[in-house]
Amino acid sequence: MNKKRIISYVMLLMVFTTLMSMLTGCTTSEKIPIPKVEKDIYIYDEDNIIDDDLEKELNKMLVELEEKTEAEFAVVSVESLLDRSIEDYANNLFNTLGIGKKEKDNGVLLLFSRSDEKVRLEIGRGLEGCLNDSKCGRILDDYFVPHRENDEYTEATKLTVNAVLKVLCEEYDIAITGLNTESIQIEEPDELTAGQWFIIIVIIIILLIVLECITGHIFGDGIVFIILECIGDSSSSGSSGGGFGGGFSGGGGASR
Repeated sequence: MNKKRIISYVMLLMVFTTLMSMLTGCTTSEKIPIPKVEKDIYIYDEDNIIDDDLEKELNKMLVELEEKTEAEFAVVSVESLLDRSIEDYANNLFNTLGIGKKEKDNGVLLLFSRSDEKVRLEIGRGLEGCLNDSKCGRILDDYFVPHRENDEYTEATKLTVNAVLKVLCEEYDIAITGLNTESIQIEEPDELTAGQWFIIIVIIIILLIVLECITGHIFGDGIVFIILECIGDSSSSGSSGGGFGGGFSGGGGASR
């Protein structure tokens, strides 16, 4: 067996492994339930783990945020992720609901499941500048995860929403009634050096070239169709009509 054939087999194995992981996410038997959206309601506590008084307090802030900035911030708790990754669940939920305005993609989703012990901040494309992946991870690490470990989901939700609102208030130069951010400190994440960015870009280019060569000669448009099917799988058992503006998430955010 010559060297070129060995390399081809290795690359084929990599592609098939990627495809299998995609197909596993696409073939989950249960569909993601979508909350019935109501006007001026931004918190959907399916698992009933957020204190009612806090829920009302935070919802008023989120309504005011939308009125002053048009940004839409939804908080959703679910009983189960249905054996899906929280990234897949959050992205499908975000895009099916259409959180954020369609022309601005200025939505935020805080999704968590107590039974799965998972949480994610999913960010619309229009807000990825101020709520980048590193900053979202820092917020979850500092304000959600420590309280989740003590099963204090009301406090975890309160502090995480306050932290995100602080970032958005600074971005839009506004104030939100009742928002107290004196105890909220969000350190800016360390930036990558020019050398680190160069290495990352080179790796991405190499991977894209390899995938293009293999899929172009062996799979044709088939692999593209499968990927689009996975991304577009937003079938649901609920209705998304009502309160959100049709925003889109490109997958930015952080999970813990």
